[in-house]
Amino acid sequence: MTAHVFRPAHRPSHEPSTPAVPRGGEGAIRHGFASFYGAPIVEDMDDWRADIGFAGVPFDAGTNDRPGARFGPAAIRDASARYHPGEEWAGYIDAEQGARILEGVSMADVGDVDVRTVDLLENFEIITEAARLVRRSCRVPVFVGGDHAITFPIVRAFDDTPLTIVQFDAHQDYTDDKYGVRYSHDNHMRRSSELPHVRQIVQVGLRGVLERFEPYDAALRDGVIIVPAERIVREGVPAALASLPGAGPAYVTVDIDVLDPAGAPGTGYPEPGGINYYQLKEALLLVARQYDVIGFDVTEVDPVYDAAGVTARIAAKLILDLLGAVFARG
Repeated sequence: MTAHVFRPAHRPSHEPSTPAVPRGGEGAIRHGFASFYGAPIVEDMDDWRADIGFAGVPFDAGTNDRPGARFGPAAIRDASARYHPGEEWAGYIDAEQGARILEGVSMADVGDVDVRTVDLLENFEIITEAARLVRRSCRVPVFVGGDHAITFPIVRAFDDTPLTIVQFDAHQDYTDDKYGVRYSHDNHMRRSSELPHVRQIVQVGLRGVLERFEPYDAALRDGVIIVPAERIVREGVPAALASLPGAGPAYVTVDIDVLDPAGAPGTGYPEPGGINYYQLKEALLLVARQYDVIGFDVTEVDPVYDAAGVTARIAAKLILDLLGAVFARG
């Protein structure tokens, strides 16, 4: 089967995303498959190009609390259908900024990482391989989880670039070893800090209490910059993030539990307090202006606890917010 090829250099004709899409019945039958923001679906990983490549990572074997984040990619895909542009590559209007975003920017949905059963480290290898495949054919890969453990194997796929990691999260995830476990959604930032191409880590939105001193002390020792949620609420985003260092390439990772669970309850490890949607959007836009964001993920959306579907909808909107700022930077 011949795959549809996406080339950002010119606007494609209005053809179905794959030759398998049935024809006929227009006006009565809506053809095709669910994809992120209605983006064309990739069938051949060796023959596609796009500005943005979306990949779901349906993995939650790294969680130590409430499972269900493996269903996050499907829930966010469904929620993103609300933001299907009326015309291919037409982009959107950000009503709050009064500006067009993502106009002329091509998107593609490569599908989901082929997560296997039980073996965590084998799945990490698969996630890293999948991230490399997505990276080679798009400018900005977007990975939709899944629990937060996926960030470490994804960041490994960026080993050709010195990186700053900007983490939005209620939790530090800097544990070295917990009950003999070194790979989980408690450890991924610690493991990422050990990668030679990771130069700096910034953690934004932390809150709550820590029952162990070692992870926090180790983060300070390793030069991690910590911006607690309370500081954002008290000082505002620009003042709270004024200490962000330098510029250069950055990978952004968003754990949805950085948001106040009163507004985003659908997550596996809700933490009292937190920032709101507008504060997170403002912070993401600030990071995109300061850094060259070359990839990002959104994790820990758990539709099992998202009865009204609002958390998945917020995640879908935040992805567009960040992408709009990344491509506005040029």
